[in-house]
Amino acid sequence: MPGSGDSGGADGKNGGNGGRAKGAGGKNNGGVDRIDAFAFARLGKEAQGTVPLVRLTRFTDGLPEQPAGAAGLVTWSVRGEQGKSGLLAGEPLLHLHVQANPLVICQRCNAPFAYPVDSQTLLHLVKSEDDLDDGFSASGQGDGEDDEDDDGEEGQGFAPDQPEKVVGSHHFDLLAQIEDELILSVPYVPKHDVCPGAQANDGDASQEPVVKRPSPFAVLEQLKHKD
Repeated sequence: MPGSGDSGGADGKNGGNGGRAKGAGGKNNGGVDRIDAFAFARLGKEAQGTVPLVRLTRFTDGLPEQPAGAAGLVTWSVRGEQGKSGLLAGEPLLHLHVQANPLVICQRCNAPFAYPVDSQTLLHLVKSEDDLDDGFSASGQGDGEDDEDDDGEEGQGFAPDQPEKVVGSHHFDLLAQIEDELILSVPYVPKHDVCPGAQANDGDASQEPVVKRPSPFAVLEQLKHKD
């Protein structure tokens, strides 16, 4: 079977690269390898591990230097299964959980801060890009009652309202998928909830710009006094 020679392939064995796709339990603290995604789902396999933020260059482009050590690690886990009922019955699914604390720049005060990411996503594997827009989904236009049941049953704590479709393969790039989840989880304009030095007793102070512009009425009053 294609991909069975890779770590995380369909045979479910730990290869010579550190066993990146493992059975229930076990943790891989090494690199993230490609997996046979369809076999991973069919066999109900699990894998977990960590990867340094600095390795995710698409994500860190434009961000400040990321910390070394444990603070700069992304923790991830993935679990495969086949849908059990409704529109997802028999469909290959991956439950992906990604946690990290990347350093970003606050767009209000221009200071760096750690932005907590805790993303849990249900991925629906399809065979081609044509299947991405076929209208099939857990919350599609099928039987409404079944759809509501499926949302709760299939997600098992990860459940988004609708699974995210991705093209699976026998050499699925799990690292790229983890990086995509980070990119989608961090806002384009990150901000502190309350910027350092903001007036703690003024609930609106944290929303004010760093440099306050003078009131136009104050400027007009000064011009009157000059006359």
